[in-house]
Amino acid sequence: MPTFIILGKLTQKAIENAKEIAERDAKGEQVIKAAGGKLLAHYYTLGRYDFVAVVDLPSPESLVKVLIELGKWGTVSTESMLAMLPEQVHKVAKEN
Repeated sequence: MPTFIILGKLTQKAIENAKEIAERDAKGEQVIKAAGGKLLAHYYTLGRYDFVAVVDLPSPESLVKVLIELGKWGTVSTESMLAMLPEQVHKVAKEN
């Protein structure tokens, strides 16, 4: 199953409703599970992004479903990327 990294920024709406953050986090994890995935790690960060999530999902399409659902809430904006283990890259590199 592919691993994806989601970088997120909280919107003003999220900040105004900060008391609901634990409930939103739980709801977000349920969205990932409903898409056939698993939340591997979730950190709040200081700096350019407010949070980082590492998720396993069946496909890029399932990531899109998750991001659309999260985006509907109006509480986050996201960037995402595919994460690959070094062994995966090493294997491809050896083939070239």
